Amino acid sequence: MSQVKAVRWGVIGLGWFGEVHADNLAEMPDIELAALCTRRPDRLNEVADRLNVSKRYTDYHELLADPDIDVVSIATHIHDHREIAIDALRSGKHVLLEKPMAPTLADCELILEAAAQSDGLFMVGHICRFDPRVTIAKQAIEEGRIGNIISMHARRNLSKAIGETVLDDISALMGDGIHDADLMLWFS
Repeated sequence: MSQVKAVRWGVIGLGWFGEVHADNLAEMPDIELAALCTRRPDRLNEVADRLNVSKRYTDYHELLADPDIDVVSIATHIHDHREIAIDALRSGKHVLLEKPMAPTLADCELILEAAAQSDGLFMVGHICRFDPRVTIAKQAIEEGRIGNIISMHARRNLSKAIGETVLDDISALMGDGIHDADLMLWFS
């Protein structure tokens, strides 16, 4: 009987959502949360100590140079996504890039170009597609059980706390509405 080799995963960026990535990866079967990276040593040690991660980096280039890392989550500020994602893809890592992908269309195109030339797989973190309610809706649409889509509407009820902490950096559409836009494109 063959044993499945754990996928060795690193997380770049340990803000609120980077920590969410790390917490979830640490609990997943067949995944080893193998490395963490953030520019802030105190934050790095806090999260790494809690999750028992020994490989700790304050420079993402060093993490990308580590041959023991198979995949990276990039959960940094949107303005850092282009450079880090391109570097990660060029290093041959598989990449899960937190949404929004990048601040400009030109940046997104550069990332996609790097992904096309990379041996690594690339995915943007449109996590709503994996919600069972959403996959059931997608299946119903594909099977024609609910008729033709002629219009779609979305509404998000975000807490004031989230808005105050995040929406100064990026718009509500880029921060959360992007999930709804992604689902609308996927459904149609």
